[in-house]
Amino acid sequence: MKIPTLPRLVLILTALLAPAWNLHSEDFPEEPLILQVDLNGDGVAEQISRRKLGADDQLGTFHQILVKDSRGSVLWRSPEVLDVDHPLAFGEWDFGISLPQFAADIDRDGTVELLVPAPQSDVSPTTFRMLKWNGTAFEPHQSRSLVGKGQKGAAFRWTDEPSTSSYWVEKWIGTSAEGGWVVKLVSLPENGSLMTAIAVLSTKGDGFDLVRWIEPPAALGGGDESAGVRPDAYRARLSARDHANSAGAPLKKVLDVLRQDRANVHRGTHRDTEDDVDVFFPTAENREGMARMPLRVIGGAKAEAAILNGTPVVEVQVSKDGLQVEIITP
Repeated sequence: MKIPTLPRLVLILTALLAPAWNLHSEDFPEEPLILQVDLNGDGVAEQISRRKLGADDQLGTFHQILVKDSRGSVLWRSPEVLDVDHPLAFGEWDFGISLPQFAADIDRDGTVELLVPAPQSDVSPTTFRMLKWNGTAFEPHQSRSLVGKGQKGAAFRWTDEPSTSSYWVEKWIGTSAEGGWVVKLVSLPENGSLMTAIAVLSTKGDGFDLVRWIEPPAALGGGDESAGVRPDAYRARLSARDHANSAGAPLKKVLDVLRQDRANVHRGTHRDTEDDVDVFFPTAENREGMARMPLRVIGGAKAEAAILNGTPVVEVQVSKDGLQVEIITP
């Protein structure tokens, strides 16, 4: 099986963030360093991680994938290969990145799938390599794109012949409150603007249905920054549900409130009308990294008290120096 080399949408903040506070990353990697998933159904999560295997002067860096149990014992490791055409090759190459992005039983067949985007370098439907856990190892299953229409109730199906005028899954983000899959969708209609959206898909038969929007389709860079995904900031209403953790305990630090707000948005648990969907904190690992980021609140202690004791709309600027928070409306 040859790894497809279709171009892919490159996230706009790779060069923006290289912070000392480190969001579980090396220069803010596009894919998480560690995935946690219960592979054998015993209620205890295994870890899927990676390590650098070697480099090729012409191609880039190769990685090996490791599966470990809760005690740290290695259950499986991918072959040590330095060949991009190998079905179990993983790496950061000059023509794109191909590293594990998401792991779950997405088709509800009782077997965990590992989704690995094929290397791509510009705007074109994303191809995912799907590997299935057979009880002792991950095996290559298919390499296809998941596409559908940009409307509620639309069917999304795996295909070998995707069209840029359709919406395709560009990124698997997480699990929604109702047990669906939170994904980033992208479309590039002919003679149109690049469209992005955040949606919840539910498994249905051999595909998925779009059940609701978290972020409806909007043109990226279309002039209205509140409609698209900004590369340097996001806005959020810090409502009552953002002021308590999942156990209902009140939060007493501004950073904790900001982190809970992002968790609510990206999990699909709760999103206020004013909440943007940011590109910085879609994963649990990166949200955990917020606690280590330097924070500056415009307005000092008075503004901090207004955030902790009220429900203001804030703008959060994200840079290599940390976070800057400013109250926009009380």
